[in-house]
Amino acid sequence: MRYLIGLLLLCLPLLGSAQQMTIKFEIPALDVSPYHRPYVAIWLETPKRKGVHTIAVWYEKDDWLKDLRQWWRKLGRKDAAAYDATSGATRKPGSYKVHWNGLDQNQQPITAGEYFLNLEASREAGGRDFVRQKIRWGEPGEPQQFELQGDLELSNIQIIIE
Repeated sequence: MRYLIGLLLLCLPLLGSAQQMTIKFEIPALDVSPYHRPYVAIWLETPKRKGVHTIAVWYEKDDWLKDLRQWWRKLGRKDAAAYDATSGATRKPGSYKVHWNGLDQNQQPITAGEYFLNLEASREAGGRDFVRQKIRWGEPGEPQQFELQGDLELSNIQIIIE
């Protein structure tokens, strides 16, 4: 019985910090020729701008990942294995959702605290967008919701943390 009570006490902090994040955004339809689908990266960094974790990266060819300049400098060039599990193909214009459970690439919870959530998009022969939002992660409290707008390659960005 003592063992079960001890185990429960050890697990309580983990149960209380089980947050989920949903990031909704649009890749707008642009009337340009030729049109290339944008590369997109979503990641967390500390307030001191140190990269923590890549949540998603959408791309076609490795050679052009460096065009996601902010993400590439923070996380991309360091370790392909760190973002390989979160990668996917580029997407056509439309609405998208990315869900994140708060775990890093080793399935370990991200430490509670303040972070910046970053979204970056870059398109060949096109523009770049970089949007960032300060968030609180793993701390008890009210759900967080943010509405952001990109300049050209991203629009109608909504961040929901519950």
